[in-house]
Amino acid sequence: MLSLYTVSVPIFVRGLKNLDHLLVKASDCGIDPQALLEARLIEDMPPLPRQVQIACDTAKFAAMRVGGAPALPMADDETTLPELRARIARTLAYLDSVDPAGFDGREDAEVVLKLPSSELTFTGASYITDFALPNFFFHVTTAYALLRMKGVGIGKMDYLSGGVGVA
Repeated sequence: MLSLYTVSVPIFVRGLKNLDHLLVKASDCGIDPQALLEARLIEDMPPLPRQVQIACDTAKFAAMRVGGAPALPMADDETTLPELRARIARTLAYLDSVDPAGFDGREDAEVVLKLPSSELTFTGASYITDFALPNFFFHVTTAYALLRMKGVGIGKMDYLSGGVGVA
């Protein structure tokens, strides 16, 4: 049986490494970085920095809410591609420090997500599978789409494997 740790933290780590790879390619592509940072799919959707921030937050909040890891506050103040990469690096270091045992027996634990106008209640398992993982991939995919839309030379294999091939 797969543990909640196994189906979350290593997947977040891989996705964040791939997202970092996308940002490296964006940094090296010669496109105006400000144009990349301001990219939106539509006016009411957050731009690239917020997509990266939310992907990082989703990963760390899963470790906190389900795995009992300590809080890791991060200001949402990144304004450059290197700063976004640094946020990813901080999140990866945090995830590396998470004790897998913290997830043990948390499948049925209550997880309450407080939103501005409501609350959502999950079990530990449903929080990971029905909220955290889909939310994480939504924002990683949106970041990919924004970069691709702006002309960064990335493709499906960059998204899937960080450019290093598929095992």
